[in-house]
Amino acid sequence: MKRIGFYLVIVLFSSTSFAQNTGGVFSPIVNAGHKSIQYRAAVEPDNKAGEVGFAQRFHYQEAINGDFMWRLIGQSRKTDVTDFDFDYVQAELFWDLSEDKQRYHTGLRFDARLRDGERANQIGVNWINQYKLGNNWYGRAVLLTSTQVGENSVNGMHLETRWQLAKRIQGGQSLGIEMYNTFGNTRDFGDFDEQSHTIGPIFVSPLIPGWSLFTGALFGVSDAAPDSEFRFWLTRKL
Repeated sequence: MKRIGFYLVIVLFSSTSFAQNTGGVFSPIVNAGHKSIQYRAAVEPDNKAGEVGFAQRFHYQEAINGDFMWRLIGQSRKTDVTDFDFDYVQAELFWDLSEDKQRYHTGLRFDARLRDGERANQIGVNWINQYKLGNNWYGRAVLLTSTQVGENSVNGMHLETRWQLAKRIQGGQSLGIEMYNTFGNTRDFGDFDEQSHTIGPIFVSPLIPGWSLFTGALFGVSDAAPDSEFRFWLTRKL
């Protein structure tokens, strides 16, 4: 528990911003009986405004059966006005489309996001893929699509891709690399440097029974992307 407390101190007492990436390269696999809570934090040491940025979010997720799982998310951010501002709540439904023992798994995730103030809400459909490569290696690829709805919405579809290559190592740990590509709205993607493209390493490790920690760093490879971000997730299986 001391280690858990140490990591929570790191993430809870950092400053915040709205642009930090708290997303992940998620799996299409749904395990019957799964239930967990999760805390995520993303720190940007020097954002575009020359400040330290921070965002955090909380998850609760529960499998309905071996094919479907629902998840509820709440996220806060730092703004120019306050260090703790409501960002959004999001409901998600995962649908595992594959058999349990396949090397290749695919699935869908359906999203509905509610924002505060004058910002538009959104709905999304995401295509999730995972392939076992052998020798404890696996790869994931996710295509995310979303459309704004309601007041102040913008026409067009927002597109992103996420990629992960990782290896499970001793002690239940995993080591890998991830890449995030935010292309923007289909009405005007812009060129590469107007989009956000980041890449960096990840490390996942169990702490004590039922607890695990994800740590990672992302580094910008396009002009519009953050120069660096550091991410922490603490997960508790219930």
